[in-house]
Amino acid sequence: MNIKVKEVSNASLPYHERPEFLALIDAVKADLEVRDANGELPPVQIVQYLKSQKLGALRLPKQYGGQALSIEELFAVIIELGRADSDVAHIFHSHFQFTEDVLRHPDPSYREKWFERIASGKIISNALAEPSSHNVGNGKLITHILNENNKLFLNGKKYFTTGTLHADYVLVWAQSHLDSLCHVVVPTNREGVEILDDWIGIGQRNTASGTTLFKRVAISEDEIRWPKRNGLVNKPFAQLYIQAIIAGQTKAVEDRTAVLLATRGRTFSYGNAEQAHDEPLFLEKAGEISSISFIVENAVLRAARSLDRVIQHLDLPSYDSVLQLAAADAAKVKVAIDPLALKAANLMFEVIGASAMGRDTLNDRHWRNIRTLSTHNSVSLKAKVLGDILVNKKTVPNIGYF
Repeated sequence: MNIKVKEVSNASLPYHERPEFLALIDAVKADLEVRDANGELPPVQIVQYLKSQKLGALRLPKQYGGQALSIEELFAVIIELGRADSDVAHIFHSHFQFTEDVLRHPDPSYREKWFERIASGKIISNALAEPSSHNVGNGKLITHILNENNKLFLNGKKYFTTGTLHADYVLVWAQSHLDSLCHVVVPTNREGVEILDDWIGIGQRNTASGTTLFKRVAISEDEIRWPKRNGLVNKPFAQLYIQAIIAGQTKAVEDRTAVLLATRGRTFSYGNAEQAHDEPLFLEKAGEISSISFIVENAVLRAARSLDRVIQHLDLPSYDSVLQLAAADAAKVKVAIDPLALKAANLMFEVIGASAMGRDTLNDRHWRNIRTLSTHNSVSLKAKVLGDILVNKKTVPNIGYF
């Protein structure tokens, strides 16, 4: 009997399983190992390498140099990137959010301009949040555009400007010279833009999430964008992206647990086995971590499919209702997986032993990163909104911070 085995081409594989992407992941892991050995240095070289390999163009149409990945396919990539190095995955957060907006912009010339830039390896960050006493998302901004004799200047101070140190452009939320809110997109190397690497968080330490200053930055009218509060898909996209990084770190917890428990030697004399890797209670915890990792990853991908569905309904009367469902799905993922991911990171310490607790091991990294990422939004407040939707038929808040 002759059995013909059908050869599978790389192109038929999901992008996150293709050899060219796995080679990028290997490079990210190797770079992290070197940087860790030298004091947790910033990922400057690996980010530049990923830019040169067009990682930021994955969502672009193929005729413009992209891979035309769906949102679900992109999030599978981000999960693996977050598994390898959550800082690097986070640095590309605002870029992919900006790309979503470009993909659906009504002006073809605008789309093509940014397609060309993104396909060439340029990436975009954002500068939205400000160090002020105003409630987050209420639209009260100190950063503003000044009109002096028909010349426009951008002035202000932003914080949590993740990735701006590595970006080629930055999108700034500001009060316009016409007394309305706007976005301004400027090159990060323009005179008057000052980027400070002053983020000192307990986790996501090398994301360059600190301060960016704008000191009389000269801008033109065509660099100003007038966003509409119409619930575009990039709002839940931005929130779910953070959950994808958390999913990646949960998979990293699973990986680390497997290695540390398999190589752990002694256990306790009053235990149930001679070797730690045979201890039933430790294996139970490892199995629980693995199960959590599976659920967390698949919850993110399921919500990403909801975002793909929104795009399919863009020009249909059902768009608003489908967007509401997708935004709620993204919120449900956060409410469900944040506690689970933190639990997995905690469980790892139940099985790895005191010998693996040295500061130089960085085994606390995953807990710190998950804890930091999860503070982007409040689980309790999101759960309250979801309850209001379920019981009182309310709608999702139409702000990017939800």
